[in-house]
Amino acid sequence: MEKCDVLIIGGGPSGSVAACKLLKEGFSVIILEKLDFPRFVIGESLLPRCNQILDDNGLIDIIQDQKYMVKGGAIFINENKEEQYIDFRKNLGQKWGTSFQVKREEFDNVLLQSAQKLGADVRHGYEVLDYDNEKNQITAKDKKGQIKEFEARFVLDASGYGRVLPKLLDLDIPSDLKLRNAIFTRVKGEFRREGDAEGFIDIVIHDDNQAWLWVIPFSDGTTSFGVVCEEEYFKKTGLSKEEFFDKVIGEHSYLKEKFKDAQKIAPVGIINGYSAAIKKMTGKGYALSGNATEFLDPVFSSGVTLALESSNKVAELISKELRGETVDWKKEYEDYMMIGINVFREFVYAWYEGKLRKIFYTKNKSEIIQKSISSILSGYVWDENNYFVKDTREKINALAGMV
Repeated sequence: MEKCDVLIIGGGPSGSVAACKLLKEGFSVIILEKLDFPRFVIGESLLPRCNQILDDNGLIDIIQDQKYMVKGGAIFINENKEEQYIDFRKNLGQKWGTSFQVKREEFDNVLLQSAQKLGADVRHGYEVLDYDNEKNQITAKDKKGQIKEFEARFVLDASGYGRVLPKLLDLDIPSDLKLRNAIFTRVKGEFRREGDAEGFIDIVIHDDNQAWLWVIPFSDGTTSFGVVCEEEYFKKTGLSKEEFFDKVIGEHSYLKEKFKDAQKIAPVGIINGYSAAIKKMTGKGYALSGNATEFLDPVFSSGVTLALESSNKVAELISKELRGETVDWKKEYEDYMMIGINVFREFVYAWYEGKLRKIFYTKNKSEIIQKSISSILSGYVWDENNYFVKDTREKINALAGMV
């Protein structure tokens, strides 16, 4: 039986940042990661709030050294090729007004290596099989098939889409968001914008928003490109994922022109029904962070932001508890995280209902509304000075009604 202060399940950004913070506080950390790194995962577009958390944890210089594509904002493009720019620098005064477009296999690996350099005991090829909550013991199988047992003072599940503890402890509940597919690949040779706009993410509206597409440019000249739609919308075409992908490009005038000389450099992949929700984020001796809690929707690139925000907060609270201080996990962690999650959730609802499109494309938005939207889409969804952070749905509905 191996022992440590904190055992973290998952070596993605949430697990790595939590580990870095805990290690700096003097705690011993073991990270169990099922896969070997580097490994492919989608979710490559970061938000400025990520930079703030990385900066706060002494990691921003390491990320900047990777020379990732700088992301200055988002461009929403409709079927008529009308463009609406959201410039992250035009925010409510937050320090960071840009972020990065990253290949996650590289970004995640850099963060995990940073945790390892600080002293994290990283074990690749370990699949968690069981969790004894009473004894805070984890049973795992290594890549050779050998059973290993660990005992920790605290267990953090940062397993992302693997959702290890939600499955073992029956914490999963259905998401109230509709099930959607993400169909994706990587390409090279597409037409790109020039200057600062090259690094903006494109969010392309298709078929009256029954589908939308992301276009994420990387600094090496390649691009992540994907389409998101309800499962039924995809299935009723009767096409393969490759055929469906090409059909959407061919039917959209902007995409057809942008990708006329592009070539796919990776197989077309698909993730089915990706939204997830949870009964609770914490329990006796354990907590969940990142996508192991909730995953909403990729439209506003909130995944890594929520992962880093939750890992930063949960590591702070784990440190307090292990030092003998009282932690109100419901108030200090779950309620805090749900403020930001719910703001993003209402923006996702409003996106698919068409309300945000009305607001984005209207010409008469006040400066404060424009800056408030920019700050929300930058990931600053806990800033109570922002117009949209409180009573989000009511304020979106009121604005959509006015325009």
